[in-house]
Amino acid sequence: MVRKRYRRTSRGEPDREWAALVLLDEHVPGLAPRPLAREVEPPVVVMSRVDGVPLDTALTPAQLAAMLEAYLLLFAVPVQPDTPLRHAAPGDFLRNNAEWIAEEHTRTEMAPEVRRALAVAGAWHADLPPGLDEMRDPVVAQADGRVDNMLWDGERVRLIDFEYSGVGDLAFEVADLVEHISARLGGLRDPEAVIDGFQLTPARLARVEAYRIALATFWLLMLLPGNPGHDLNPEGSDALQAVHLLDLLGRGASSAPR
Repeated sequence: MVRKRYRRTSRGEPDREWAALVLLDEHVPGLAPRPLAREVEPPVVVMSRVDGVPLDTALTPAQLAAMLEAYLLLFAVPVQPDTPLRHAAPGDFLRNNAEWIAEEHTRTEMAPEVRRALAVAGAWHADLPPGLDEMRDPVVAQADGRVDNMLWDGERVRLIDFEYSGVGDLAFEVADLVEHISARLGGLRDPEAVIDGFQLTPARLARVEAYRIALATFWLLMLLPGNPGHDLNPEGSDALQAVHLLDLLGRGASSAPR
């Protein structure tokens, strides 16, 4: 078993994780750890240990198929009426991005491509595609696309770490899987292959592309010197992310349908 002790509870982390594990154990047993017990002080969730290694290398076809199967199973779980929105749900996420861009744009020293990417992203956030801040397709969200949260046992992928989970939007969650910096910087996944695996309608695909801009903006902000992601990634990652963001912006991904 695993005893997970929470250093922070301000976002309801223990409650979110416990509720998600109970729900998944009921509807898709084996996809995530089995909930065993809760302790209140200090806050602890006791769960079964999940075998496997993180998907932190370039995916084989079998691994890609297994990853897609895991998330298709997750997104098919019925959303419960009393489930809170995931942490950093689309509306809050987009507002936070806009405010953060305004703060960071006051930096006096910044690589030209980074400054240009933030300027273009700031204009995009000021004129969002209609309905992008809405929950159009509610799903149960893991709410963290980090590769360490997907464990491969040689046959299937299981999911761990649900402390930010809640109700998410399908398109936002798919975009999170392809834009999470833990996979994107190293080119561990083919974004188009991941997106294609969900067989989305044209309207949902357009929303995925728009959310990719928002998530790529967030990761650029995280990678700037002095911010939480800067020292965790190779030197120059912010410039590479800026080029990626400009590419997404240049693809006209803001044309999400009404």
